[in-house]
Amino acid sequence: MMIKEKQVSQAFFQFILPFSWKAVTIRNFILFLQKNQFTPYRLKELHNETAYYGGYQVLHSDMEAFFHPITSQFLFPSSGHEKGFQRYTKDINVESLLTINHQKIPFQIHSIDLILCPYELGFITVRTEIKDTSLSNAIDFANHFNRKDYEDLLPDLRHFVNLDSPPPFLEPDKMHIQSLLHFADGESIDEVDVFRSVTLCGENVGNHEYITNYVKDHSYSRWAPNTYICVNENCFSCLTNSSTPKLMAVAKRFYGENYYLHLINLFNKLVFVKIAQNYSTIRIEKDYNEIEKLIYFINSFTSNFFFIEYPTNLEGQELFKLFKRAYNIDSLYLNTKETLFSLFKYEENSVTKKDSMLLLVLTLYTVICGIFSMNLFTKDLEGKIDWSHFKSYNPFEYFAVFIVFSGIIVVAILGFQSLYQVIQERKNKKQWDEQAVISSQVPKKSN
Repeated sequence: MMIKEKQVSQAFFQFILPFSWKAVTIRNFILFLQKNQFTPYRLKELHNETAYYGGYQVLHSDMEAFFHPITSQFLFPSSGHEKGFQRYTKDINVESLLTINHQKIPFQIHSIDLILCPYELGFITVRTEIKDTSLSNAIDFANHFNRKDYEDLLPDLRHFVNLDSPPPFLEPDKMHIQSLLHFADGESIDEVDVFRSVTLCGENVGNHEYITNYVKDHSYSRWAPNTYICVNENCFSCLTNSSTPKLMAVAKRFYGENYYLHLINLFNKLVFVKIAQNYSTIRIEKDYNEIEKLIYFINSFTSNFFFIEYPTNLEGQELFKLFKRAYNIDSLYLNTKETLFSLFKYEENSVTKKDSMLLLVLTLYTVICGIFSMNLFTKDLEGKIDWSHFKSYNPFEYFAVFIVFSGIIVVAILGFQSLYQVIQERKNKKQWDEQAVISSQVPKKSN
């Protein structure tokens, strides 16, 4: 197909890189962020509504109202001691150049987010803007902006995040891109433009029928032909040729509600994939503690952070469904439910077998001690014990002594084991809960 080049007056990008952090470094991680002028993001601080978005405004009240009250609690925690997405943001506001095939594209970095999420996951987001360029240049810019830019902005990040060796459930070098393309006056938007923007496709775009079907399956065209939204597994793209006043409203949603819709579904996908990866490594006959941990992991996630519907209005619900479909959330959720059912069945069968064996052993001891052992020598235990009398026991009496005292030892061992298991379970659950709930409380510096 022949491509008709379009001019873009402004192109806004949010480059999102998932990462995994180590729980043991969380306190030092937060100190590192504060040292580098990152500030906690709180909805009550209204001056931040225009601080990070290149002059555009994100209304905190609209964002809070957009999501259900329960969802807002973990998306926008009011303090660093609450569970949820702990976002730290820094205003960068620097000019830079990206060289692509000897062509220099000037761009501006507005701000950077570092979001610490439950289950040792997180996101780095860099907000950039380029002006007065072609659609092809904007697509090239998105394709070539890589994670080295993150290291330039945060050179000491490697102390807390290993970007070279991500966990197996994270895709290496896989950034997720949000783009808002504002077309120049007089430019129209067609299906090819939408397709290219969300697939980051160059000149070879394929046949028109394929493009039409793809855009239909992945886009939200409520405001067409002036504004299109398209979502796939790696990109969220919004294209508009609306006037500047309307662009303000589109940008507000782009940096606000749509950004968090993207993060929610990306977080859900990563957690579900992490669950599947952990399940695949379990040795079912040996890793009983890992089974308990995974059951707790699944239950804590689905009860605290996974909800079937998030937004309160129709537009938000439709966009949320579009994200869910792009990230295959429903299928991953069903797979997780099956995993939980399998783990429960195995745990139930294992506990039943252990209880049956324990009951059998205790029953045998009880029967033998009650009918046979105790009647043979307990009279010798009355009053002051004459230990020399035990030398005259016959084999049956020695056997009775063994049964009684071994039974006492077995009961004592079982009691200590039960007490140890209770203590260990409480310790494990406290540790697992710390992975599920982030606290950004920083220890006070000593004088």
